[in-house]
Amino acid sequence: MGRANREDVARLAGVSTAVVSYVVNDGPRPVAPATRQRVLDAMHELSYRPNASARALKLSRTNVIGFLLTDITNPYFSELALSLQDHAHSLGYGLLLANTGRTGALSISELTSMLTREPDGIALYGVHDDATYELVAASGIPVVSLDWHNAKQGIVSIGIDAYAAARDAVEHLMSHGHHEVGMIAGTPDSSRRRQSWTDLMSPRCSPERLEQLIATAEFSRQGGYDAARQLLDQANPPTAIFVSSDVQAFGAIRAIQQAGLRIPDDIALVSLDGTAASAYTYPALTAVAVPLERIAEHCINQLTGNEPPSSTSITLPHRLVVRESCGCEGDSAAGTAQYERTP
Repeated sequence: MGRANREDVARLAGVSTAVVSYVVNDGPRPVAPATRQRVLDAMHELSYRPNASARALKLSRTNVIGFLLTDITNPYFSELALSLQDHAHSLGYGLLLANTGRTGALSISELTSMLTREPDGIALYGVHDDATYELVAASGIPVVSLDWHNAKQGIVSIGIDAYAAARDAVEHLMSHGHHEVGMIAGTPDSSRRRQSWTDLMSPRCSPERLEQLIATAEFSRQGGYDAARQLLDQANPPTAIFVSSDVQAFGAIRAIQQAGLRIPDDIALVSLDGTAASAYTYPALTAVAVPLERIAEHCINQLTGNEPPSSTSITLPHRLVVRESCGCEGDSAAGTAQYERTP
């Protein structure tokens, strides 16, 4: 038996095809509740699915939002994608994901493929090359960047103030008496986080020592592990480390413990992301938390026209979630203190 069509539904429900269309499209004419239910029952019995392509052509929209990201295995991106999906679904939209790789090498090819699906809007993260932004701009599709204030070509970005977030993390470690705070920076870009750390540490260190206190690695567990080993293998390692992301911090924790050192007694840690997994490391990780749900809500609302288009970047407050890895007393995953920083 072939796929059921609108005529089959109309015949089974005892209505015209126009009434079926009104039910499927929720208008433009009202349908009596009892008649609507007969149509819905017929659709269910026949396993009828509206033709998405034809419906999109008629309505001039596909009810799909695209999300171009760099690494779906990173818990930060997984949680952000879930938040985007939840809010998109609440408005009747689906979410289409494309993974470009940590270096963004697949940005053009993945974006080109995504554009063939004609999404109603696209969210970007980890896109840094001008060619990809030019392709987005040429498409005419609404676009939002979720890179923290990395807007290009007039594209609005939504996120936190990464400079202030890094400052809060480093200053919290300094409040525990750490004169020199090391940093695990990320690639390809963590410039605002790195600049914030540099501005705080430069008055305390010589240029040579400043270079010794920072290690750069990709945003991954392995990257965090390798960077931590680099810092620990020095003759005079730092007593505290600010880590640019949770996923790097997970690798750093393993490297520190593998070296026979205790957290926070020998080395204190604070990271930036605040993913759910950060509460379940041992010891529990103090982190600057990014408001993923609020970012997702603003992003989807901007792309679907559910809030007025922003002409500037949208900066949201972050939270310093204090647990055990920094030296504060806490009750592992359950006991946390949170301090909100407004932009």
